[in-house]
Amino acid sequence: MSPPLARVVVVAGTDTGAGKTRVAAALARALRARGARVGVFKPAETGCEAPDRPGDALALARASGCAEPLDRICPYRFREPLAPAVAARREGRAVDPELLDRCLEALAAAHDWVIVEGAGGLLVPLAEGVLFADWVEARGLPVLLVGRLGLGTINHTLLSARHLRGRGVKLVGTVLSATRPPSTVAEETNPEILRGYPEVRLLGVLPHGATGLPERMVGEVVRKLGS
Repeated sequence: MSPPLARVVVVAGTDTGAGKTRVAAALARALRARGARVGVFKPAETGCEAPDRPGDALALARASGCAEPLDRICPYRFREPLAPAVAARREGRAVDPELLDRCLEALAAAHDWVIVEGAGGLLVPLAEGVLFADWVEARGLPVLLVGRLGLGTINHTLLSARHLRGRGVKLVGTVLSATRPPSTVAEETNPEILRGYPEVRLLGVLPHGATGLPERMVGEVVRKLGS
């Protein structure tokens, strides 16, 4: 794959349901408000109620104003809520990483930024023999990690951050996403504990119900990826 012309950032989750789409959409809106042309890319979406209605990809397109064809924004859409490679196999199909590369190259050529949202966590099978983290690493893409605020998040976040470090993948930072109103001690203490681990690079918390990232977080992402 040729080096992208745009600044590309991958929004990856510590697991499924962590809030990747909410964070990716909030970042897209913030960059768009700064006057940037923002492209969005969801390589594969599963659990689609219909092939032409991939909810996450369409939400990203609305947030970013990206008017590219759906087949470029989200080239693979599957009905069953499974890992992309598994969902593809059950439909008698296969995810082609080279097609993903061509879509990303086209988006990068036409935009200032491209926000890529993964499916599930970093080690989800994306294509046969290819984990999502393999695809990210091979293309030298930086990652903005999203963790779900709550019990288990410390473990999942540290595992993900250290896995990226072991692969030599740049971690831009971590955002904790409150996917429900705070109701447990775990949700209250997650940020404090994770700030004690520098490899996590905690940027802060996106509160429950919030649709916009704090300007400080956006500025940090922009600074780390080059102005």
